[in-house]
Amino acid sequence: MPRDIESFVRSYLLTLSESEFIRSSITSREYERVAAFARSDACREIARRLLKEREVAVSSLGMSLRLKELREVSGSRFWHIELMVARNRRRKRRVCFVGHRFQTAISNALRWNLAQVLEPYGIELDWSGKDPASVQILEDIVRRIKAADFCVFDTRATDGKPNVYIEAGIAYAVNTPFILFEFMDGERGASMPSDLAHAVTLRYSTYEELFPAFYAALPEFAARNFS
Repeated sequence: MPRDIESFVRSYLLTLSESEFIRSSITSREYERVAAFARSDACREIARRLLKEREVAVSSLGMSLRLKELREVSGSRFWHIELMVARNRRRKRRVCFVGHRFQTAISNALRWNLAQVLEPYGIELDWSGKDPASVQILEDIVRRIKAADFCVFDTRATDGKPNVYIEAGIAYAVNTPFILFEFMDGERGASMPSDLAHAVTLRYSTYEELFPAFYAALPEFAARNFS
């Protein structure tokens, strides 16, 4: 994990606000307000409190910050900041189907990270094999993908194991929107089938690199796919 919490918080706020402005989710004035705060002494104090208290209100920005720990497949940890803004309406409960290679290290890290990042949106996770009573595996997968509001598929460790791409193909066939996490191992990554080239794709080599991008992409993805 990064040792310097102040630099991490400052960099996180600057990167996220810039991304939100570029996608027209916030105005230039709102971006400048967040950027000014990120460079201020007040941000340094908030960062120190965040490390100790894990959740801190930032009244000048009208939001709270929550510090969470996410996981790599290796078992190492990294920080994630959740931005919490007061909302008047309750979110509809939604379901995300997760497709990935069934290796314990991948399952534990990926599901933990997704549960943490999707928690504020009221989104629960589902996956193949979640119901041990189901004996018709393919039928169970199709049913779960159809019932999901959207899917996330991770191609990590899928060389020679096409199951994740089969599940993504099912989502495409039944019109369930999805995001593809495409694992890049150095210069070589998992092969992207041409029929899925239209999918929302986030390429990564570590989860620490992936999840800030996923968190930033969620609002636009939700606005495009959910009413």
